[in-house]
Amino acid sequence: MEKLLKEKSGKGEYDVIFALSGGKDSSYGLYKLKKEYPFLNILAIQFDNAFISDTAVANAKKMCEITGCDYFKLTMDEKALCDTFRKAATSTNAYSKFARYRASDICNTCISIIKQKLIEQAIIRKAPFIVFAFTSGQSPTPIIDLQVNFIKWSRDLFEKQLQNIGVDDKDESFVLKNEIINNIDKDNIPMILHPMCLWDYNEDKIIEALIDLGWMPPKISDSNSTNCLLNAFACQNHIDKYNIHPYAFDIAGLVRSGDMTQEEGLEKLHKELSKPLIEMASKKLDLEVE
Repeated sequence: MEKLLKEKSGKGEYDVIFALSGGKDSSYGLYKLKKEYPFLNILAIQFDNAFISDTAVANAKKMCEITGCDYFKLTMDEKALCDTFRKAATSTNAYSKFARYRASDICNTCISIIKQKLIEQAIIRKAPFIVFAFTSGQSPTPIIDLQVNFIKWSRDLFEKQLQNIGVDDKDESFVLKNEIINNIDKDNIPMILHPMCLWDYNEDKIIEALIDLGWMPPKISDSNSTNCLLNAFACQNHIDKYNIHPYAFDIAGLVRSGDMTQEEGLEKLHKELSKPLIEMASKKLDLEVE
């Protein structure tokens, strides 16, 4: 990976557009990436989905200070975001069966917005790499070499999925803008990297290392997220609709790769979801849970 990073770096405004949520995985991923490859010029983008915790924002800024990376908070209209998540929660089968195994409908919507807008930022800023801190359970492929046709296909697919849940994104607020795709420099198309797939993963050791750096443990009671106040509601909503825990695929992958024991995985899956978080999110979305 070092050879690839060196070959393509130093030509654009940034070398890397990094998806930084402020949670444990992305905070650690940013720290380790910059530590192993200090020559990288990184812009860390934190997406404010209207449910991000104050601790996650503080942690994201802290990690950028420590690593010397630039920080950018991507914000959108809160009412439009809540309306979109509400429609994702009340929809069924808007995403493919495989996508529903990998994440809740709300998370699929949120992460798709992030992917679309980070690809957009990479194109605008001529950054050759977009980095996500996905674990091997979430995405086992470390390098995704994007092509124009694939970028356009994924943009149109997400636009269709938004329409499936009842959202008409006519202003291209959530999808990658067609004008940017049409004017893309075909000799400088960004690629997506998942370096966490190549590193050993131990959740307890990652949190321990982060706390030593000054990262603050979250005050939210969610066994599957250290940054998002919507996640518990999204999980409960998905279980109610499909009888599938949206983290089962991710955790199974970590168990198969040896990064988590079967007992640890089962404990996370069977841990009761936070009722206060579910109630808070359902109130903000003006929805009720079963």
